[in-house]
Amino acid sequence: MQLAKNLYTSFSKSVVRKITDVYYSYQIEEKLSKEQILEAYLNSAGFSKGTVGVQTAAKTFFNKDVSELDLAECALIAGVTNLPEKYTPYNTKEIEDSDDLGNIEVVLLPKNENSEPNSDRIIKIAKNLNELGQVDNFDLIQIQNDMLVPVKAVFNETSRERQRLVLKRMLAQGLITKEDHDKALNEKIEINIGSRKESGISSFYTDVVQKNAIKILKESGYTKEEATNKLFNGGLKIYTPMDINMQRTLEEVVSNPKYYYGGFTDKNGIIQPQVASVIIDQKTHEVKALVGGRNVSGGRLLNRALVPRQPGSSIKPISVYLTALNNGATAGDVYLDQRMPEKLFGHSPKNAGNHYQGWTTIRNLLRQSSNVGAYQVARDISADKDAKVNKNSTYSKVYNDEESLNKMVDTLKSIGVSTIVEKKDNPTWNDIDYAPLTLGGMSYGISPFEMAGAFTAIANEGKYANPYVITKIESSTGDVIYQVNPKEREITTTQNAYILTDMLKDVVRRGTGRNASFPGQEVAGKTGTTSDKKDVWFVGYTPYYTCSVWIGNDKNQKLAFGSTQSAYLWKQIMRSVHQDLDSKKFEEPEGIYTKYSGGRREIFADGTKPHYVNKYGFYRASEEKNREDKKLDNNNNSNNNNNNNDDKKKRKKKSSNNENNSNKSKSSRKKKKSSKSIINNEN
Repeated sequence: MQLAKNLYTSFSKSVVRKITDVYYSYQIEEKLSKEQILEAYLNSAGFSKGTVGVQTAAKTFFNKDVSELDLAECALIAGVTNLPEKYTPYNTKEIEDSDDLGNIEVVLLPKNENSEPNSDRIIKIAKNLNELGQVDNFDLIQIQNDMLVPVKAVFNETSRERQRLVLKRMLAQGLITKEDHDKALNEKIEINIGSRKESGISSFYTDVVQKNAIKILKESGYTKEEATNKLFNGGLKIYTPMDINMQRTLEEVVSNPKYYYGGFTDKNGIIQPQVASVIIDQKTHEVKALVGGRNVSGGRLLNRALVPRQPGSSIKPISVYLTALNNGATAGDVYLDQRMPEKLFGHSPKNAGNHYQGWTTIRNLLRQSSNVGAYQVARDISADKDAKVNKNSTYSKVYNDEESLNKMVDTLKSIGVSTIVEKKDNPTWNDIDYAPLTLGGMSYGISPFEMAGAFTAIANEGKYANPYVITKIESSTGDVIYQVNPKEREITTTQNAYILTDMLKDVVRRGTGRNASFPGQEVAGKTGTTSDKKDVWFVGYTPYYTCSVWIGNDKNQKLAFGSTQSAYLWKQIMRSVHQDLDSKKFEEPEGIYTKYSGGRREIFADGTKPHYVNKYGFYRASEEKNREDKKLDNNNNSNNNNNNNDDKKKRKKKSSNNENNSNKSKSSRKKKKSSKSIINNEN
């Protein structure tokens, strides 16, 4: 019945649980042999110190594989299961000044918020342990920040009682000889604490694994209580796609204090500002590395990688421009980037720093993160671009705001964003408006985990699948309980995805994301900054990986820096991650054609063409542009030779025309004003 409780039910004291235990015990005895039952029990039983399963116990207490244990060690571990806390192989004690630090078994215990701060003596001991290789740099930081305390492991003599009993019964049953019995009984037990985590790795990733494992088990029919019990006491084997080296790199980079100027420690002793970052392989949808904070350890109450924060302008590519491209927009569509002349829907968007570009393309609107531009493009998603309400107004299209907003919501939901507050959830306080969906001022926001996942849809040629942290779950008997099967769905065409990637490359090359660029790889991405700089983001990708970076204070205080710093941190992370990877470019798919306008180049999907181009110029085929460039090159020398004569003629002509120009100035201004009015109203 103990095996049934370990594998299928919980440790709650109730009649229902007892009846369930009896049922599962009967099923186990019907289907498994005694040897199989014993094996399953040894793989699911608790052995103290949080260990589940005999293999984990062997690693924890002796740093050995279970097959490498000798008789004395096997008997000691077997005796633990009767009363794990009493017969645990070791207890912990405070490290003393007289201890030989190089020859003690160090255990790092998490501290709770009521613990006394680590004393100077403990910090000094930790530094000495670090120099001796007993504590790594990452754990030293946790000790210095009062998140861990180092103690020593001391053999628990009480565990000998059960060991003697086990050896005695083995001898009585003829399983061992008298010589084996006496040798094991007299053997000195050497505790060798095995590492149960990779050096320099926090528990943020495993926190997410645990949450997902419970969710998977619940979907398999377990109650939450049963799923939790099975996870921690069921001897499960859980396989993850975590890249240990990448995780360690991510931990090290984000823990460096030089990337967070203006920092402080809050009243809870947590260093601020904090950070979260997630790295995903966009082709496989594997979450390769994840952190939810810096310089924190122990049990996590707050994994910031999963906490929604307002995304600011980093939402624009996935809400506005992805949806717009899916509804007929092109990178070459032209809009008037200027302060809105009238308040629409209770607000009038304005650009950061009051910087406006005038008539310009969608590409440039995204490159410079124009708020006015994003607003206009969003309203155009379902607008009748040919209908005119007022022929004398630039903003004269027939809009369908409800449909445009709903389409943006549908896009975000299709790429994994789960925190949108809809009108059905709250009719008065929701995200169904242009400010939340185009500028990122959402009710809750989007988590760094979901932001990274959303951008993979663009990075993966328009295809999205839910990012995952678990590849497989096996039972204690080796049965496969769960096997991941990513189900990709097309969010946009490969052509649209490539065009949006090309636009986001411009953000990094010449726009707000220049700090994210690093040699050797093409980079596409977007910055984001919320009001008063309470949250700063950079979400971007290379041909290899997609990564989100969020920086902010836990209590929403204003930061001392903007999104250029999050872009810079992103660069430091990704440069390290890509250190040994070949240089790679984003591959252009078929179905893309190029047009030019003067010095401007734009790409389009076959069958599409830009809207409102007579506001900004016209596009010519690349062959024509090449001919024009060649003609200009051939004439360059003769033009240079005539420059001086031309300049003299121009100065003479200018002088003679001064009087006429003065007389005609008023008339000229009227004509220009009239001409501009006509241009503004062309669609």
